[in-house]
Amino acid sequence: MDKKQYEIGNKPNIAEPIASKHKYGICKKCKVQFKQEWDSVKGVYSNWELCPQCREHKQKEKNITYKIDYVPYEYQLKMHNSPARFKLVDGGIRTGKDYSMVFELTKYTFDCANENRPDTMIPKVRAWIVAPSESIAKEDFNQLRRIIPAELVADLNKSEHSLITKNGVLFEVKSAYNPESLVGVGLDAVLITEAARIKDLEDVWSNLEGRLISDGRGKNGQGGIGLLNSSPLGKNYFYKMYMWGNKNNPDNDPQWESFRWQTWDNPEIAKKANIIQRNGLTYRQNLEKRMSSLRYRQDYLAEFLSNEYDVFPNFEENTLEKIPNNLSKEEREKFIDDWKAPLPYYTYVIGYDPAGLKDGAPVVIVEKETGKLKLKKDIKNLGWDGQFDELGYLQKKYNYAPIIFSKTGHEIIPSQLDKRGIVYEAKNEQGHNKAEFIENYSRLVENKFVRVLDSKDDLTERFKDEHKNYQRTVKGTKITYSNGRGSPHDDFVSAMYMGLSDIEPTEIIVPYVGMIEAL
Repeated sequence: MDKKQYEIGNKPNIAEPIASKHKYGICKKCKVQFKQEWDSVKGVYSNWELCPQCREHKQKEKNITYKIDYVPYEYQLKMHNSPARFKLVDGGIRTGKDYSMVFELTKYTFDCANENRPDTMIPKVRAWIVAPSESIAKEDFNQLRRIIPAELVADLNKSEHSLITKNGVLFEVKSAYNPESLVGVGLDAVLITEAARIKDLEDVWSNLEGRLISDGRGKNGQGGIGLLNSSPLGKNYFYKMYMWGNKNNPDNDPQWESFRWQTWDNPEIAKKANIIQRNGLTYRQNLEKRMSSLRYRQDYLAEFLSNEYDVFPNFEENTLEKIPNNLSKEEREKFIDDWKAPLPYYTYVIGYDPAGLKDGAPVVIVEKETGKLKLKKDIKNLGWDGQFDELGYLQKKYNYAPIIFSKTGHEIIPSQLDKRGIVYEAKNEQGHNKAEFIENYSRLVENKFVRVLDSKDDLTERFKDEHKNYQRTVKGTKITYSNGRGSPHDDFVSAMYMGLSDIEPTEIIVPYVGMIEAL
């Protein structure tokens, strides 16, 4: 493949002349007389200060071209050359999906900026980078800063993660936490990264596509473009969008084109993967051998797999309780406080996952009669003594709820709880016990027993992510459980399945409401 340097241009417009009654003018630069242009509608001549030749020369001087040292691989070039308005990349690890799409975003928006747009369009060109969280979007924003030459940057706001170029392009970073916030402005282009991990992707895309059809936006005012990329995560809404760009699919949309990039399509990665290791196998063969088939096919081959391996495939649909939108800040805080408050005569259970070297120490409190997750917190930063004291405090506050945790690997903890008079149950998590605890919790979720308040704070997002990425790994007859690629921990899942281990999905629990007398 021939190497190719891409170019982006900065082409400011020369100001239009004011009207004049003079047929001829003297060029201020070359001093040559030239004929002004006649406006038959206004009945006046133009008032150019420069002759046509000098104006053309001046325009060329202002048409600055910047070269970007980017040589796309063959599979990336197909995406760049696609005429589709909406481009979607389903990509494996290290395929360069973010960098190539950030470049595509930059090139397109600069093409828009070089159009002769009216002064009433403010900003002249607008583009958003959207991700499941602001921290993920910031990575693409950093790529953007590497691509755009520093001499073209007019203003950079690092705290707001926005950048304005001298030729009038405004780039902004947005989080997809709240889809309703992604409205209100016209867009020339949007890049959605890790789209498969956006929980309300359908709502997010609906709002964004509406911004892309705003008047005057996109090249020649024909509507803005959408660029989406992600590694796959089951057959969710991202998969549905992928099928819109599949020409062999009956739901194909001619404005869409989808691409699937596997890790080994990257020639530099493939070269390293084919090196023979000491055991006689290539790195790629060893990788495939030691990984689960599910993880390898999803993360490296970019396959859309069914959700049969997900332990909680419908976690958010089955558990989340939303806070009413019409509440004031004070009313919203009261709503959350009321949710957390213990109630008389209700029974509670506390699940606890003691901290490991790299893990948190989450505590969860569930109301057994309603399945409400009343409280969740990570108490690792308290230290061991502080954790035990906090457990004693929470036990008294929530009607002397028993504390349930795994004694496997934490044999010293019971003696510390005994010192404080804390009621607990330390369960054996070895053998098949762990699988039984997890599958029991999974059934409780599927039966919609567990209720989680979606307060959208960082801890709640971590809680949701852990459940969304928790998977079964099947190797022959052996089944193991762990967090998936999208979440670094699974501590809250552990706390939940331990705390709910004594509750069967078929149980109906009613609160105590009066005196019980023996006859």
